[in-house]
Amino acid sequence: MTARPVVPFGIGDVVTVAEQHYCYGLGTLTLRIVEVGRREEHSDGLWIRLRGVELRHPSGARQRRVLARLGAIRILPVPALGAHVPARPSWQCTGCGEPWPCRVRRDRLLGEYADDRAALGVYLGLQLVEALTDLSRQPAGDLHTRFLGWLRTR
Repeated sequence: MTARPVVPFGIGDVVTVAEQHYCYGLGTLTLRIVEVGRREEHSDGLWIRLRGVELRHPSGARQRRVLARLGAIRILPVPALGAHVPARPSWQCTGCGEPWPCRVRRDRLLGEYADDRAALGVYLGLQLVEALTDLSRQPAGDLHTRFLGWLRTR
């Protein structure tokens, strides 16, 4: 029995995939991953389903679902500034314990998405959808304010 290769990336990582290694699109794909799906064995190797926010697209950020060759996915380096990521299912920040996105993470996201605020809105909207399943007892309006409300004030 052959061991399954480890997936070296996860939710929140930014990856690139050359055009010939994903279905379907033109040019190199840059994607901030929001969901890692199932792997599929094809005649030309192991592929994986991904969902994320496509960055650096000429018409702006958009959500994408792609099938990509696992061995061709490259992780872009992101400065390690401390782990201010959500712990599911509570959606508390692992770095400071505040509700995610915490103030530190919001400031970092504004820096990361300084040139594409629409992409930031898409990314946070996708995170909100994920949080709604885990935090179903909290009012949707409160979660909307928590995840997206702060964007309007900056």
